[in-house]
Amino acid sequence: MPALFSKIGNQQTLSQEIVQKIEAVIRQKKVLPAEKLPTEKELCRMFGVSRTALREALQMLSARGLISIRKGSGIYVNDYSSAHVIEPMNLFLELKLDRDYILYVVEVRKMFEPTIAQLAALNRSEDDLRKLSVNLQKLQQSPPDDCVKQGQIDRDFHLIIANACRNPIIPLIVTPIFQLMPRIRSIVYANVKTAQREAVDYHQRILMKIRDRDPEGAYQAMIAHLQRAERHSKEILSAADLKLQELS
Repeated sequence: MPALFSKIGNQQTLSQEIVQKIEAVIRQKKVLPAEKLPTEKELCRMFGVSRTALREALQMLSARGLISIRKGSGIYVNDYSSAHVIEPMNLFLELKLDRDYILYVVEVRKMFEPTIAQLAALNRSEDDLRKLSVNLQKLQQSPPDDCVKQGQIDRDFHLIIANACRNPIIPLIVTPIFQLMPRIRSIVYANVKTAQREAVDYHQRILMKIRDRDPEGAYQAMIAHLQRAERHSKEILSAADLKLQELS
């Protein structure tokens, strides 16, 4: 096969340069998922580097999920997973989460979720409706003192709606934000006595509009839901100086 790579020279950044060049080849789809890269020996010859520098680069690529190194078999290009995008973003948001980020999250949700509900009303399936109904029942039946569980159920409701849009990019964008919801919502459920009952009411309204294929109704119902969530968050944050430890 024709050589994929040419020699490189900066001793201080050998591994990084190897990573960049292999990643470029993968981005350009010169080597496709499940296909093999050249052997370590061939790569060392192509790049003109030591096996140590090459292996360091391969470990970096493996850690990022771009390749798999199979002992006795070779180096394979991975089919890149959405998890490789979602998990780093989720980690970043988790580490940044404080009183300001709680309000930032609500602000972003208000930008995206009404339109997401609108699309879900147009594209939802019967299976989506079944999942939303089951989720609503779980929230209704959740013990009032299990605030963490309520937050998880709340998150799942919104994820089902995102997936019902039938646009794979939407869950990719909103999932890292939604993963914060159990931590944020558990604080709301613990401090606002009416939060669970109101969430059930708003979720039911949203579900009915999506069921009826009413995109404008779903849009407006989601706006009303998020406005209420924003008020709850502001009430809690203004009542006390929320410290990061409370989010643990």
